Amino acid sequence: MKKKLLTYILLAPLLMAFQCEEDELQSTLTYNTYKVNVTMQSNFSVDETIWINGRVSSKAFDTAVNDSIFSDIAQSDTFSIYKFIEPTAVSNCKDAIDKFELIFDSGSYSFLPSCENAQIHAIPELESSELFFSYRIGLKAIEPGDYVISWQDAAIQNTSRNESIVDNYPIENHPNQIGFNRCENVSWRFLNESQREFYFTVE
Repeated sequence: MKKKLLTYILLAPLLMAFQCEEDELQSTLTYNTYKVNVTMQSNFSVDETIWINGRVSSKAFDTAVNDSIFSDIAQSDTFSIYKFIEPTAVSNCKDAIDKFELIFDSGSYSFLPSCENAQIHAIPELESSELFFSYRIGLKAIEPGDYVISWQDAAIQNTSRNESIVDNYPIENHPNQIGFNRCENVSWRFLNESQREFYFTVE
């Protein structure tokens, strides 16, 4: 037991040094923001597919050399899908990936382990030009309703995001906000401060 403890004490500083070097290396890179386009409609029919196209530069800015460099590591693009519900005092939409059939035309994906019905991590492919990473995902609607796709950090390129839909679902205790119920955990965004949501209706 003493021998193991002594070994740990001797190795701990070395392991911490490696960790610090790794953290410093990672912190020198600043990645670009995904640009996302969604099918330009506000109304869809059941069995119709909403397409999401995400694209990001394959270069990252390296503060260590003060220049952009090629990054062969694809950063995932994270977004959530919610269905609007009768507003409660704190929320007005609930996780709803299960209301769609997912179609992956390019790229792959993973789900948030703690709440698979809310969040998707889209993992892109490197384009043949090697200038961009991109993905294309289809959401084939299964159930009617009003929905919102909310990105963690992407920039939506659509000229219209159909924001008027959310006006039908005011939250009593959180005016001018959208309340996301993700596996019974609620978070909020102010509507006039966020450009990362796309709203649509399935009929």
